[in-house]
Amino acid sequence: MATGPPVRSEPELDPPQEFVTIMDPVHGSIQLDKYLFKIIDRPEFQRLRKIKQFGGVYYVYSGGVHTRFEHSIGVCYIAGQLVEALNKHCPPKEEKLSEWFTPQEKMCVQIAALCHDIGHGPFSHVYDIAVKEYYKKLKSKQKMKEFITSKEDEYGDNEKVDSYVEKEELPKKAKHEYRSALIVERMMEELTFDKRFEKDKSRYIKLIQDMITFSEQGFDNAEETLPSRKTYKQKAFLFEIVANEFTGIDVDKMDYFARDARSIGLPNSFDWRRFTQTAKIIKCEDGFHHICSRDKDVSSLYELFHTRNVLYRSVYKHKTVVIVEDLIKSALKEATIQVKVGQRSYPLIKCWQNMDAFHLIDDSIEDLIMKEIQVITAKPMQSQQLHIKKARITSESPRRHFSRIKDRKLPKFLGRTKKAKHDDDIESKRKDIAICTADTKSEIKTIEKRLKPLTVKFSYGKGSKDPIESHFFYGKFYPQHPFRIPKEEVSKILPSDFEEEEVFWYYDMKDDHGDETKAIVWECLNTDKLPTELKSALEGSYTRKRKLHEEQEEYTTDKDLRDFKRVIKRYRPK
Repeated sequence: MATGPPVRSEPELDPPQEFVTIMDPVHGSIQLDKYLFKIIDRPEFQRLRKIKQFGGVYYVYSGGVHTRFEHSIGVCYIAGQLVEALNKHCPPKEEKLSEWFTPQEKMCVQIAALCHDIGHGPFSHVYDIAVKEYYKKLKSKQKMKEFITSKEDEYGDNEKVDSYVEKEELPKKAKHEYRSALIVERMMEELTFDKRFEKDKSRYIKLIQDMITFSEQGFDNAEETLPSRKTYKQKAFLFEIVANEFTGIDVDKMDYFARDARSIGLPNSFDWRRFTQTAKIIKCEDGFHHICSRDKDVSSLYELFHTRNVLYRSVYKHKTVVIVEDLIKSALKEATIQVKVGQRSYPLIKCWQNMDAFHLIDDSIEDLIMKEIQVITAKPMQSQQLHIKKARITSESPRRHFSRIKDRKLPKFLGRTKKAKHDDDIESKRKDIAICTADTKSEIKTIEKRLKPLTVKFSYGKGSKDPIESHFFYGKFYPQHPFRIPKEEVSKILPSDFEEEEVFWYYDMKDDHGDETKAIVWECLNTDKLPTELKSALEGSYTRKRKLHEEQEEYTTDKDLRDFKRVIKRYRPK
């Protein structure tokens, strides 16, 4: 990003603010307070240049090369614009405020927006998912306890280890939001604060942290007092800008929808500038002060979440992206790389436990795995000074996973089915497909092993809930009386359900007979798309094989099965 010389704002401000101009590919020429560049120039933030926004999407959509670095700056800019727009609407007299946001609070919002993704690991969300899957597949409770017990226990999670293991939950630090909050605290304590933050420094840092983690923790401290002497509850709108737990409408989505859609050539019809122009802060019926929108903008807000759904279906959960990210997760879980800080070493999958070790891992970890690097060493608190050691690799599988992605030797997509209520139903279906597909009993286990079902979730961002049902609106003639708008009053053709799960089925072909096996599995998953005679023959074949399987008899001796095969063969491509 190109930057211009500092620009001074109005001379009457004390101290006068200086701004730096940046050319952003999405938002054009933007200005940020010069103080923010003390954070942008830190190695912790510069690390985001090496973490792609898209994770594994880049291997499918070649235009998706943008990183968390420019996204974070874009979010910071939109946050500043929204705060300025909200401040233009003067608070009512009973609020006893000259502005909704003090200058310090505006800066805190922008710092939170700038740093909200600073805790992301390699390949963005893929690292966190890999950590979660690795943890859940550990075979004993003792191993699970050892995995989540951290020497640097910043959140006091070690006392809750037994509870976490019982619920199969991860501690806070294993989530990128809480890592971001820890890194912000470390950076802000090392930075020289300007005069705006001389008083109540620690409370402003905590405010920034709470803004970042709000989508995860919600309001467990509503009565806590801010430096402005207002409570969190009275200024709930502070927490609706960066990571909005109430409705999911936040500046993070506004930037990444626009940025991601632009990079892959999809349209983005949501205009965040329109949202900032009509947004107002009003005290609502639940006792909180919320950011409210004009009633006529309700369709536009549904469009925001429709865009999210389109991006998830077309891009983030594209059938090839899903299997690529599954291979990346496997590589991260199996990688033997050790990150050494002082006298301690951390495996790649446990680097989240130590922030010095964590600063060393980014998307370049792929190159280290491909080059058979074993040890990365750094001096504590000096992540830019590191030593990389090459050693004998004990496992080839991480390297093989990345090689398969680059060589396009991926498991083949076969089809999708609706998610059953229980995971056991997926395993039962995999067994049924293997029985139906195999020519002999000896092949059943091989086919079952090569079949890979991956569960994919689609939603509007608030689980099964309608995100707009929690949002407040105001009308032209009642600007200080907020209300909710039921979905039925907006349109009858809006979704009836806001969440669904599907199972993507893949087959890992490893021999010359893979195409034929893949075709039969596809037919088993897509029987509704088959000609009637083929469908009947396939169902009859399965029923016969299932019976023979239970009776411990071989398929090759069965005359009825041979008759079914002749019918099926007529429909198979030559």
